[in-house]
Amino acid sequence: MTDPRRSRGRLLREPLVHFALLGAGLFALYLTLADDTGTGDRRIVVGTERQAQLTAAFERVWRRAPTDAEFKGLVDDWLREELANREALQLGLGEDDPIIRRRLRQKYEAFVDQLFMGATPSTDELQAWYEDRRGDYATQPRYSLRQVYFSQDRRDDARGDARALLQSLAPSDPDAANGLGDSLALPARLQRERATAVASVFGDAFLEGLAALEPGRWSGPVTSAYGEHLVYLESFTPQQQPALEDVREAVLRDWRDAQRREARAGIYAELLQEYDVEFAPPPAPADDA
Repeated sequence: MTDPRRSRGRLLREPLVHFALLGAGLFALYLTLADDTGTGDRRIVVGTERQAQLTAAFERVWRRAPTDAEFKGLVDDWLREELANREALQLGLGEDDPIIRRRLRQKYEAFVDQLFMGATPSTDELQAWYEDRRGDYATQPRYSLRQVYFSQDRRDDARGDARALLQSLAPSDPDAANGLGDSLALPARLQRERATAVASVFGDAFLEGLAALEPGRWSGPVTSAYGEHLVYLESFTPQQQPALEDVREAVLRDWRDAQRREARAGIYAELLQEYDVEFAPPPAPADDA
């Protein structure tokens, strides 16, 4: 079993955790000492920053500055909200409110996340991170094709009919099957579609069947989720692996997101060490009626 003291010690040595805990402490100190609303007493200060926030919010909606009367209305409404919030907290009305709890968690995690927005790995670190996840950044295969559909519901032998038509077609003429086959509310032609898009339209079996086709000629039949198809594969672009520099922005964004998630987990693990968590016995199952 892992020694919790050793795990805690490893967390304490993590610089990202140090940074986040320091920021959380400073944030708590700020709330205690610098809150312009003065929630610790009966004093309310409508500070310059608060007035600027109210004005900016109005301008975002109305595309103009508020008049004096409108500004007074903004301040009066904010004061009512502040008074209502204080009195509700005094009465304990926010306790166990899931909406308030969820919102406070969102604000706390958003604050923690901000600490890592500017984190930048070394070139070697980012390269190693990319190499571990190369498949996430590979480009999908792409297909350009034409297809002729044969319905299994409308024909006694859809596959046989498809083979018979294939024998009569000029194999290298992409227009040879125009207007033939059965109607289907799906595209008769795809151009540079990703593999996932092809599968979403025709099904996985159809996509797998394309692997055996030779570009530049009619082939088939290929089975789909709907029936049988003759396919003229115009072009196929295989999966490609870009160099890190070609996808650096996306990789860096993902790296930072991973660091934020890791930091969140570390902070919660560290905070949990400061609390004694007790679990009551689970509720007894309800008796069957």
